[in-house]
Amino acid sequence: MSAHARSGAALIIAMASTFSAFDASARDVAGRYVNLYAGPSSLSSTNLSESRTSGGTASGDTSFDTGVGFGGAFGYRYGNGWAAEVAWDFRRHGVKQIGTASVDGDFASNTFFVNGYYRFAKWGDIRPFVGAGLGWTQEIDIDIKRNGRELSYSRSGAAAVQVMFGGEMDLSAKWSLVGDVRLMRVSTGTFDAEDAAAGGRISGDIKYRPVSINLGVTYRF
Repeated sequence: MSAHARSGAALIIAMASTFSAFDASARDVAGRYVNLYAGPSSLSSTNLSESRTSGGTASGDTSFDTGVGFGGAFGYRYGNGWAAEVAWDFRRHGVKQIGTASVDGDFASNTFFVNGYYRFAKWGDIRPFVGAGLGWTQEIDIDIKRNGRELSYSRSGAAAVQVMFGGEMDLSAKWSLVGDVRLMRVSTGTFDAEDAAAGGRISGDIKYRPVSINLGVTYRF
């Protein structure tokens, strides 16, 4: 886990401990729930080099378009502010430039998380919350199209962490509207060509650190 992720997790635990004296009934109701969410996702630039046996090499700072993320979770609220869930998260961002070369393609991920949340007492109609999660990335995939040809590179099994903060507003006894910000970090590693015979290779310190703003709904059983 990176130093930023450890610091974020420590901050969340400290905040939850500070507010632990609040009356439990004002914070939450115990029970199972499901959640679905979606929203725009941004990805910071990273440095990579992509070379081909025919087509030369494109290398340098790589930038991405604003993408999209969506996912869902099934969890349990313990009635004292704490909740735990298993979740699935998908992100996709368009690749627009590598160094000075304009390219087309996408950088996408499919990740499974175990998340923990702490919900505070309501502020008016809004119940604020913070959370953190540990994940396993089933696949991160980079597709790059240049010189009229698209090649794909991927890796799997990477560790992931995320921190979340946001608010929840009840719509009824069962339904609520949820908004949050999620900061995700995936460990670095080697990407392999999905078609080795195609003659492509990708390298560099390729970082995957998306940030998303989401809107979703939660149903409590």
